[in-house]
Amino acid sequence: ILLSNMGGPQPSHLKQATLETLGYVCEETSAELLAQDQVNAILTVVVQGMQTTEGGSDVMLAAARALYNALDFAESNFENNTERNYIMRVICEATLSPDARVRQAAFECLVSISSTYYEKLAPYMQDLFAITSKAVKEDEEPVALQAIEFWSSLCDEEIAIQEECGTNISGELGRTYFQFTKQALPALVRLLLETLSQQEEDQDQDGGAWNLSMAGGTCLGLVARTVGDDIIPLVIPYVQENISKPEWRLREAATYAFGSILEGPSLEQLTPLVNVAISFMLNAMKDKNSHVKDTTAWTLSRIFEFLHSPTTKNPVITPANLPVILEVLLESMEDTPNVAEKVCGAIYFLAQGYDSGGTTSPLSPFFQGIVQALFLTADREDAADSSVRASAYETLNEVVRCCTEDTVTIVMQLVPVIIQKLNETLEMQVVTPDDREQQSEVQALLCGVLQVIIQKLGASELTKCVMLQYADQLMILFLRVLACRSATVHEEAMLAIGALAYATGVEFRKYMPELYRYLELGLQNFEEYQ
Repeated sequence: ILLSNMGGPQPSHLKQATLETLGYVCEETSAELLAQDQVNAILTVVVQGMQTTEGGSDVMLAAARALYNALDFAESNFENNTERNYIMRVICEATLSPDARVRQAAFECLVSISSTYYEKLAPYMQDLFAITSKAVKEDEEPVALQAIEFWSSLCDEEIAIQEECGTNISGELGRTYFQFTKQALPALVRLLLETLSQQEEDQDQDGGAWNLSMAGGTCLGLVARTVGDDIIPLVIPYVQENISKPEWRLREAATYAFGSILEGPSLEQLTPLVNVAISFMLNAMKDKNSHVKDTTAWTLSRIFEFLHSPTTKNPVITPANLPVILEVLLESMEDTPNVAEKVCGAIYFLAQGYDSGGTTSPLSPFFQGIVQALFLTADREDAADSSVRASAYETLNEVVRCCTEDTVTIVMQLVPVIIQKLNETLEMQVVTPDDREQQSEVQALLCGVLQVIIQKLGASELTKCVMLQYADQLMILFLRVLACRSATVHEEAMLAIGALAYATGVEFRKYMPELYRYLELGLQNFEEYQ
């Protein structure tokens, strides 16, 4: 019935509605439910709809969106050179449509094809690079974003193939690796670097922001993971040229470029560059521009995540620079919320890099100062309006988890502090839904901290006795938290209770009669927690 609507001189609104319906049908239907002749018929009317001049761009848009949903069914058609060439030609022509919505939908089809039909792309890559480059440089942002997404999707696919096949890239043991990214590398990197300086003024304050600069940096990071060391000589000159420019956009773009390539290339290539860059980055944390500081803190966190390990031959963090690094980071935690949040991330990975157990750690002399700074950050007046509170507590969890024997006494002292803070949330005046949301958030975070502390102290017989002293207090608090109706808090409280049960062993049975009521209630209302 639907397909018959597309034959003959039908009204354009009927064709548009029919194509939209076909799109929904394809989206909700499994490939095995359609016979090949049905797939052929759908693809024929959809592709013809993308070429029609009757009914204007609304019909073409509906057709392009329907094709996006129909591509999963087109495996046999993509095996046929003639049919595949026809489909690709129509999509590429649609990327030049006068209507930006059609161009965007056409690029969305190419993004899907880049992963679903990667092995069939080789004959089209030269044209696809030209089309995507033109869109990134000249088109409206929604269209340009999809053009960048094509390369991000292609990188994801090539990263997956490398992980699947290891060093064997001939296709003998799996899929063929065409190295499309590597072939386009110099021109692709130049294209992506040009996008980095197209930031928006308020992008750091908007956690959900997504623009050309962010998309370009994300794609650059994927390119680095795909090609490894080959990206370094293409990006480092850009960084060196722009990192000290008076224009903040160029300084931020250079920092973003450097941070984006820290995963993928070898430690041998990156370590000398990072050793030079760290002191520069620490100075940049005092930059006049908040965007530059935000991206610098993010880059430092990437350095600590991917290159920081005391066991490496040439560690990037040494006894000489660690005090300076921590001084700058702790001072920067008083900066704007977006900068403070990124700094928390940097401290998180800094602590994680020293997670080797033992009696002491290079972080031990700074442990108390780090903990105090994280508490102050979590208690900031503006913490409720950003994600800085959650970042501070998540970092505190990692710092506690990585503590060594010489700092465990400080962790013991945290127990009554967290108990007091959790008590205060239970006494909060809850008037509005915002109050309830804030109470639930803080309770969940504090239960998370207590879970980590209980696990840390419960792991050693020497410290477990301290944990047992607080067991009754903790269990009373957790039960009071369970009495508050919030699925998120209940989950964190249950995890903390589980840690306490493991630490206390058979002694935990005295809490079971009271706890059982909440367990039974949770099992009866399981849908609320899904």
